Formats: sequence, C-alpha cells, structure tokens
Amino acid sequence: MSFFLRTEDFQPEGFEDVVGELVDSIRRSFTGIVVDHLEDLLAVPPRHMCLVDRHVTITEDARDYTVDLLLFHVTQMRYIAIQVRAGRFDPALVARARYTLDLVDDLVRVPTVHAPSVGVLLCTDAAADQEPGPVAITLYDGVSPAEQAELPLSVELTGLIDRCIDTSAIRSQTA
Repeated sequence: MSFFLRTEDFQPEGFEDVVGELVDSIRRSFTGIVVDHLEDLLAVPPRHMCLVDRHVTITEDARDYTVDLLLFHVTQMRYIAIQVRAGRFDPALVARARYTLDLVDDLVRVPTVHAPSVGVLLCTDAAADQEPGPVAITLYDGVSPAEQAELPLSVELTGLIDRCIDTSAIRSQTA
C-alpha cells in the first residue's frame, strides 16, 4: 500500500494534507513549550499568581475558543487568560482574544467576588509590515498602572518567546 497516490500531474495525492498536519503538530509542540515556560515563570508565589488550568477550551455556538494558560492573580482577585499563537501576528487575533476574554468573564468569573479578567495574546512572529520578532499584546483595559505593574509585561513575555526559539534551535542542532 502506497502512502501517496500519483495523479495525472504527478503530485502525490494528500501531500498538502500531510504537510498541513505536520505544520499544525509543530505549532502545537512549540505552543506547549511556550506554555510550559510561562507557567514556570508566572505561576509562582512571589508573583501572586497560581495556575488554574492549561489549554482550556470554551465552546460557544459550536465554536471552540482556547485559553492556553489560565492563571489567577490572588491579590487582585482576577483571572489572566493567556493565548499563544505560533505564527505571524494578525490584528484579527486581538479581536478573537478579546472575545475569548469576554467568555472567561461571562463563564468563569464570579462578578461579585472577582475583578474583571485580563488577557495576553502572544504571537511568535510579527506581521509582515512590522519589525520581525515576537509580539505580545496585553489586554489590561481598565486596570490601574499600579495593578498593571504586578501583571506580566510585554517585554518579559516577548523575551520569553525569544528564549524558547533560541532553546528550540539549539535543541534541533544537537539532535
């Protein structure tokens, strides 16, 4: 049995599907590495944050929204929803991240007890019209500057992605 079947133009049938699945698998693996590092960096007592869950899927109207890392800030009494995207930054991702953050507020947060949730969108690469490198968008609307200082900063998050990419490159060279 052949894995690929030849067609008239000699393109292996199903080749694009296999390549697409490989790319998706690599993206999921890299996202997992970033989430592991984020958890190690952020979900620690000195930062007053604890882990709620990883890869939380929220379904609304038969559509899935994923929060890669859901943290809780114990002194601010608020959820922090972090989404990681392996690939280029697209402004449409910000709207989707805001919508996912609204779902966390609606379905997870207890309004009488918890402060409004905040979020972070991390992309491993900038859009084509931007300076190359990772992008971190913090969704800290309505949060005072003093409270923002206790939350993850864009600079430290983009630095983390840079370190993950460097670590991945070193790991692939030694393998």
